Amino acid sequence: MFRRVAFALLVLSLALFTSSVAVAQDDILLYGGNQDIDNIDPATGENYSINAALRSLYDALFIARGSDIEPHLVESYEVNDDATVWTFTLHDHAVFQDGSPVTADAVVYSFNRMMAISGPPTWRWETITDENSAQALDEHTVQFTLTQPYAPFIGTLTQLFVVNPAIVEANLGDDIGQTYLKENAAGSGPFSQGRWEIGNIYEFSAVEDYWAGWTGDDHLDGFVWIIQRDGATQLNSLLAGETHVADQATPSKKDQIIESPDHVWEEHPGTYVNTLKMNNLGEYTSDVNLRKAIAHAMNYEAMAQAQEEAVSLMFGPTPDYMPGYVSSLDYPTYDLDKAREYLAMTPWPDGGISLDYVYVTELSHEIVPGLILLEGLAEIGIEMNMVPMLWPDMVASCGSPETGPDIINIYTVPSFLDLDAHLYNQYHSGQWGSFNSCSFYENERVDELLDTARVTGDAAMRESMYAEAQEVINEDQPSVWMYTLSSGTGMHKCVKGYRYSPYYQVTVLFQDLWMEGC
Repeated sequence: MFRRVAFALLVLSLALFTSSVAVAQDDILLYGGNQDIDNIDPATGENYSINAALRSLYDALFIARGSDIEPHLVESYEVNDDATVWTFTLHDHAVFQDGSPVTADAVVYSFNRMMAISGPPTWRWETITDENSAQALDEHTVQFTLTQPYAPFIGTLTQLFVVNPAIVEANLGDDIGQTYLKENAAGSGPFSQGRWEIGNIYEFSAVEDYWAGWTGDDHLDGFVWIIQRDGATQLNSLLAGETHVADQATPSKKDQIIESPDHVWEEHPGTYVNTLKMNNLGEYTSDVNLRKAIAHAMNYEAMAQAQEEAVSLMFGPTPDYMPGYVSSLDYPTYDLDKAREYLAMTPWPDGGISLDYVYVTELSHEIVPGLILLEGLAEIGIEMNMVPMLWPDMVASCGSPETGPDIINIYTVPSFLDLDAHLYNQYHSGQWGSFNSCSFYENERVDELLDTARVTGDAAMRESMYAEAQEVINEDQPSVWMYTLSSGTGMHKCVKGYRYSPYYQVTVLFQDLWMEGC
């Protein structure tokens, strides 16, 4: 059914990076990636690197290309007038990588498995579906009957990756296949797995006769995701010809890429949102006045100027590119006098406490804000400990309030351009357990507003509810709102087919790429 492209292996000596790396035969793209791919179960895995892998190994009902969301497994669809009944006709030639057909039953199985596990991706559907929502009408027709109207439903379906039920059932274990699928794919996507070493290297081989075909003039024979956590390492590897793409090369040195005759620099306004999430149930950070003191101790302008990346400061809990952003909030600014005023209203008016700041190991754009906040907090008598962690360990720490750090640096990306995609998984109390909600924030009024707004069809009413939600969240200060990060990607000119997408701005859609003369 498909062939695995052979990889020749060679040890490359990379600055600050020592590991065995696959070198290309044919059109194998070598990708310098900042982050691990530690979980490829569509029911539980969700972040920028995991989603890049899921898009490559699986197919979803819809796919984001550029700013558009296009049907993928879906050939056509209909929706009733109140946006509660959605009927999708699937392509009749879609097949899993073992040759079995992708059917409506497989879609229903995948959806119900996700909802039963209730992992991070399911925030999209938890309040609008039940156990009977997904039904197979025939072999290639699946219908979703929502419990409440939900106009942005299509935007959520880029994350409904369809698993092969036969493979899952053969590896169920006692956790509905989670242990197996965490490191083993069971999809119909354009690439299959090769060598898979978490923390080091991940290989993807092109499926020769991929059912959906390829969008460009050609396609990759495969790609290798090589872990390079440091932006300078990514930059040096790219310029030395050791990689073809660097997803977070040091932007302050982007001129070296721009001036190189063999490379290009792609930079776009960002949808990547950075916040310092404070544990709202922590020993100290459960105090709202302490959280406000922390927010006023951050020197935002100095932080932005010190960053190697181009950033745009946030003025409240929502970035200004989102429809429905409220511009009139009384958001915190750098003001040590005000920080001391709020601190005086806490049980620790003179400070004397110690907080942990958790960030991704060696990631400079998370280290810089920490050092600046450390300096500001020291001015008001609070000690802050810089605690580096690997990303999987950070995600695990967000599993419960008991293990959640005092302060943790987290990036989020709205999966579609609607405030439901930005606010719900971060500030609804039902979403605890995901890195998105590592502030462990709870406000009954916010829950009510977010629950109601996501099922309301009237645009003006939704806007009003989201405005009030932002006002309440801003007053509660569950996080320190930082900035949106511009997208900067360096690549060799021989890489073709790249198209920027706000839905996955840090990485690329590998199935649309090909190489000429690399």
